[in-house]
Amino acid sequence: MKMLTKQERIDLLLAHDDATWHWRYWGLFFNLIVVAFISYQTSIYLPLIVFALYLPQLCVEWRKTKLLLSFNPESRYRRWVYADYAVQWFAFLIVLCALACYHTGVINIWTLVTILSGGMIGGLLFPYMVNRVVLTFDTHHVTNRIFNEAKTERHTHQKTSS
Repeated sequence: MKMLTKQERIDLLLAHDDATWHWRYWGLFFNLIVVAFISYQTSIYLPLIVFALYLPQLCVEWRKTKLLLSFNPESRYRRWVYADYAVQWFAFLIVLCALACYHTGVINIWTLVTILSGGMIGGLLFPYMVNRVVLTFDTHHVTNRIFNEAKTERHTHQKTSS
């Protein structure tokens, strides 16, 4: 397995984004319908609703993780990419458990808000940290910022060339 250049990685990530956009948007649309139906029944199903809303995103992230793992065979790179995905799953499970505990009366609203706030802050900071660490030993790594810039550039180029 050869190491890919940054541009090759960006091209593969853009192709992945093109192939999986329907999972995000149609999954979200279908799940919003399910949420509307379930929420009229009772609010006890809130953990199920969160599960239904976030599962398509986790599936897309798993496919992206598999693609990222094909970019570099080094074990250190693979560990950090797996860790990024594992933290997303862990945060997802903590949110589900916290909501279930709140609905069963084990924790109060302030504990729930604290757990959710801490999870959101950690969920925002950990991928940033992973990208910084991976860039120290893989100079061709594509960070989320670089990938978003490439998507914006592609979109802008498509608009001007039409």
